[in-house]
Amino acid sequence: MDHWKTADLINPMDYREDFSKPIPKDPAELTPKSERLFKASVIVVCGWAAFEAPLELGGSIGSTWLIALVASKVLMGLIGTLAIANLPFARQVFTFFCGASVLAIAPALPLEYTHSVAIALFSTVECGGKAACVASVAIASLAGDSFSANLSVGKCTADD
Repeated sequence: MDHWKTADLINPMDYREDFSKPIPKDPAELTPKSERLFKASVIVVCGWAAFEAPLELGGSIGSTWLIALVASKVLMGLIGTLAIANLPFARQVFTFFCGASVLAIAPALPLEYTHSVAIALFSTVECGGKAACVASVAIASLAGDSFSANLSVGKCTADD
């Protein structure tokens, strides 16, 4: 490739185009939509997990079962909080948990609807929130948002 042609394509004065755009007054407009969707889905998933925790006991209050349930909900809430705080590894872990959960829950939903519509609705809401979390991460990585830069731990940035 001819290096003179490449040099002709680079114009150092192109920065003016970026600086001529007006800065939005609403702070929500500064955040990419995929990041807002991710944070909202994390809040929904963690809130729903806390809401359905008593239902998961199913009337049996064994000490081992109760400790395991509380530990899993606290861990999910902690990882969700760290993911909202833009900790890259926590985002990856939370997204992995959501993806694994969707793959575990979604195939069983039709069978759940034949047994109990009420339980199936709870599972559908849980699956939808977790699918939204995975979808927001996928959209961010495909769109190349600045949010997707937080997903890669080893990715070099201009600040490095």
